[in-house]
Amino acid sequence: MKTGILSQAQNAKNKTEEEERNEKLDLLKQEDLINETLNRVEVEQVTDEKPGELEKEDENTLVINSIEDLVFFAYDVTKGNNYFGKTVKLGTSLDFNSTKSYVDPLRTDYEKYGYDGELKTLLTTGKGFVPIGTNYDANISTNYFCGIFDGNSKVISNLHLYYENSEYTSMVGFFTTNGGEIKNLIINNANITSITNNMHIISGILVGRNSGKIINCGVSGNSSLTDNGVKSIYYGGLVGQSMGTIENCFSKAKLEISSNKTSTVSIGGISGACTGDYIKNCYNLGIINFFLNTDIKILVGGITGNISNNTLENSYNSGIINLYIDCEPTNTIEIGNIAGAGKAGSEIENCFNMGDININNAIENNKYFVGNIIGNIEGNISNCYNIGKTNTEKIALQHIGQIAGNAYNSTLDNCLGITSGNFAVIGEQHPTTTINNVKLVEKSEIPGILSILGNEFKEDTNNINNGYPILVWQ
Repeated sequence: MKTGILSQAQNAKNKTEEEERNEKLDLLKQEDLINETLNRVEVEQVTDEKPGELEKEDENTLVINSIEDLVFFAYDVTKGNNYFGKTVKLGTSLDFNSTKSYVDPLRTDYEKYGYDGELKTLLTTGKGFVPIGTNYDANISTNYFCGIFDGNSKVISNLHLYYENSEYTSMVGFFTTNGGEIKNLIINNANITSITNNMHIISGILVGRNSGKIINCGVSGNSSLTDNGVKSIYYGGLVGQSMGTIENCFSKAKLEISSNKTSTVSIGGISGACTGDYIKNCYNLGIINFFLNTDIKILVGGITGNISNNTLENSYNSGIINLYIDCEPTNTIEIGNIAGAGKAGSEIENCFNMGDININNAIENNKYFVGNIIGNIEGNISNCYNIGKTNTEKIALQHIGQIAGNAYNSTLDNCLGITSGNFAVIGEQHPTTTINNVKLVEKSEIPGILSILGNEFKEDTNNINNGYPILVWQ
């Protein structure tokens, strides 16, 4: 009799828990419906018979079909499976905020993957997604992705990631480090927060550090970085630091950085710094807000903060750079709508800029180098034009240029700027710099002198760029 009563009580408890769970699922589904209506997008319900286990398409191809699969994949890479020689691809678009992207959004059995509680709640609040690969510096740990990740033209939406570090050089991003190839992937409406208290940090929405290839990828959303450390920062919309190649990619992300102690910051809409092969056929539409609270060296670019002995080509920027100054700089500040700075051997080819640079509260001194293509160059610039503006006060005119703020040991060929703000083509031109067919014209004249820009440009016949020349690939 007693056993029967206990059994009934347990059954009642189980039934209550099941009812509570179903009520919670119903509420989550109602939220999904509201969000889909407001965002005018419909999320596809995933079908995955074995969540947390990648489906085998063939001997060398594995498929991610749910958030559970993605969580397992991230854990597996971090624990040492680099997937070299394998292709991992998305079987469907995934939305961290939608129950439809989970087989079971309320599951609580993923503690070993880093989620001690209900999976969906932990992925969308607090620290959020545990990235693909270790956060440790790639020179210390080899646990990062080295295969082919094919986004399969799918979208990952509402990535939430919070990372704070004090002890070691860290990579932050959906992938912490890429040593293989990532292609055909869009990360939409990301929300990434990074805080550093001591060491270097390398942060991008898609990838922290890239030493492989990134092709046909894009990001949007918000990324913020608060720097309380004493080391250098590489911070980008798509990639923090690229030591490899980036091709056919875009960023629509808003980047916001507050720098308080660090020694050097390199920030770019596509990549914080490019020290590898090249950036090609890319564009940035995002905004960069930089709050400079201490005297440090900064390199800021619409595409990249810094290029070193490599090529940035066939790319454009329409994003805006805002610099807010709350200190008196004694270190150099190098800002450009395409690149902040280019070291010896750098090449900028077939690029254009539509965005503005706004410098607020500038203190008059000679530490600024501002150009609407590049801030400071020791290399070559060819076939570029600018119709963006620099808005500032107190900075010496000789350090602001329509093409370059400062050019040393450089060659400029076939470049156009506009007669705006009394700024010259080059702010400060050293005797070691040569210019050929470089001039300022009225803004309205640029569509009519397309030929000066070379074969990588064409007429804007469909008015996608307000009639101004566009790149052949656009």
